[in-house]
Amino acid sequence: MKPNIQEYHDYLEFLKDWIEYLKEREKGFSLRKVAKEAGIASGYLPMCFSRKRVLSLRTYEKIKPLLKLSAKEEKYLDLLRVIAESEEPKMRVQALTDLQKLKDYKESNRSELEVHQYLSRWYYVVIREMVNMPEFNGKAEWIQERLRGRVSQKEIEEALQFLVNFGFIVKNDQGKYAVVDKQLNCEEGVFKLSLGEFHRQMLDWAKLSIEETPRAERLLLGHTASLTAKQFEKVQSLLKETIGEVEIVDNKAHSADMEVYHIELTAFPLTKKKSSLSEDVGE
Repeated sequence: MKPNIQEYHDYLEFLKDWIEYLKEREKGFSLRKVAKEAGIASGYLPMCFSRKRVLSLRTYEKIKPLLKLSAKEEKYLDLLRVIAESEEPKMRVQALTDLQKLKDYKESNRSELEVHQYLSRWYYVVIREMVNMPEFNGKAEWIQERLRGRVSQKEIEEALQFLVNFGFIVKNDQGKYAVVDKQLNCEEGVFKLSLGEFHRQMLDWAKLSIEETPRAERLLLGHTASLTAKQFEKVQSLLKETIGEVEIVDNKAHSADMEVYHIELTAFPLTKKKSSLSEDVGE
């Protein structure tokens, strides 16, 4: 069965399935033949598809004309690759924006559009949590007064409508709002980009809090250390366990003194790795 690229979030997964499709459809077609015609080592592409190596842009451009893709499929694949591989956040966000403009994408990926709109506008998430406050009334003026930052009443009204329409919150006949328990899967490429944009905005707020928020109302902890890869895995595990404990504390008690907090545990390198192998083995 011919793979439909619009159903993929990972460009490498599509490439693997597409090559298998061509193997079945065309006699003599193989990954080895693609590598030979592209002038790259025969073992390089399998290593990329197993994620042991990164598929470089140079190699990607060499193999793409050999894959018999339509112009529409190539455009779609190019955008998925930028989202997955670009080191520039602005380029990844622009690629996602361009992807979302495609008619076929809109029709096939409504859940992605929903998650991206929710996470890329920080105040959507905050307003949803504000619903847990006993005094929440759904009025844009009240929400605007309580929110930090500049958010217009029109943006707040649009956020409320979105949250109701897509099942993040509900509104009963008496006009009361309640939060709906809704799980978001942010593990795949496009979803991860949306989540990354949300964390970027939250880190900007963390930086701003140093200057604008009293010490008693914020907590910024950090530790700098030299770690091996195995030790860093341990750190990741500890941070994930901590977030799990925080989620237990978040019991929606509806206390009168509630405020919306964002708890961000971060760990990231401050040094660069030693020089790696050349991008394309055998070129």
